[in-house]
Amino acid sequence: MHAGPVTCLVVSEDQLIVSGSSLGSVTLSDLSSDQQVVALKSTNSGGIRTLCFNPSSHLVFAGSTSGYTSCWDLRTMKTLWNIRVSPNVIYSMHHLRGDKSTLVVGGIDGVLRFMDQDTGEVFSRCIVKESDVSNFPRDSYGVVQMKKARRLSEDTRIDLIPKSHRPSIRCLAVGMQKVVTTHNEKYIRILKFKRTDC
Repeated sequence: MHAGPVTCLVVSEDQLIVSGSSLGSVTLSDLSSDQQVVALKSTNSGGIRTLCFNPSSHLVFAGSTSGYTSCWDLRTMKTLWNIRVSPNVIYSMHHLRGDKSTLVVGGIDGVLRFMDQDTGEVFSRCIVKESDVSNFPRDSYGVVQMKKARRLSEDTRIDLIPKSHRPSIRCLAVGMQKVVTTHNEKYIRILKFKRTDC
């Protein structure tokens, strides 16, 4: 299927497996026959680190080790966009179920990016607002922290923001007016948004 190691995959409701490799290739395979259906055009922008599939729009999104996000339309098997959104690795991306407009992306720089699914345009960037923290009771599994997000302006230099305000986002999930993130520590963060936040 791939010339390099498989790094991530996603399974569609149609029993198709979309997989990405450390060499930047993305393939589509049929789960029922175990055969490769098609190799999507390589991103040529680093290894694939994360994949996301939107069954509502038939779009596949990929995040790379070099900070690029890419999108393919499975109906046409064509690349819609390939855009560098971060100077570093993209670890996770997700969208709200049934939503065809917004994709949320997170990576090593700790910035949540909100992107237009159709164009790849980043329309908002957010980090944690450290002053507003609510901890839920601690148990043997760690702590869940509820935090508010702070929107970054377009001219904000991310490298000047302390890393404590933007720990690496290793995994994320999108819910109604919230994004749940995990980091390299023993807690889960829930970032709540108002319509005006991000």
